[in-house]
Amino acid sequence: MTLEEIKCLVVAGQYRFSGKVLELLTEGHYELEDLVHCILSATEIYKTERDERRESVHGMKYTILGCDTYGLAFYTVGKVVKASDGRYYFFITAHAADEDS
Repeated sequence: MTLEEIKCLVVAGQYRFSGKVLELLTEGHYELEDLVHCILSATEIYKTERDERRESVHGMKYTILGCDTYGLAFYTVGKVVKASDGRYYFFITAHAADEDS
C-alpha cells in the first residue's frame, strides 16, 4: 500500500475510526480535519508494522507523520481494510507528534 493510495481513500471519505480515535474526537482533543490534514500533508509513510490482528488488506499498519490544521506535527496509525462496500482507511490512533518524530 502506498501513501498515495491511502490519500485517495481519505480524500474520497473512505475512512473509519477506532473507538479510541472516536473518543478523542468526541472529547475535543483534535478535529476530524486534523486527521485528514495529517494524511494529506504527509510526504511518506514513516513506519510500517505487521497488523497483529490480521485485518488489513496487506497485513500491515502504517504510521504517517504530517501536520494538523495548525501546521503542528501530528501522526496517525492506521491500516487499509476491505469491507463489503470497498476499501477504507481505518484510523487506529492519532496524536500530536514530537518534533523529533
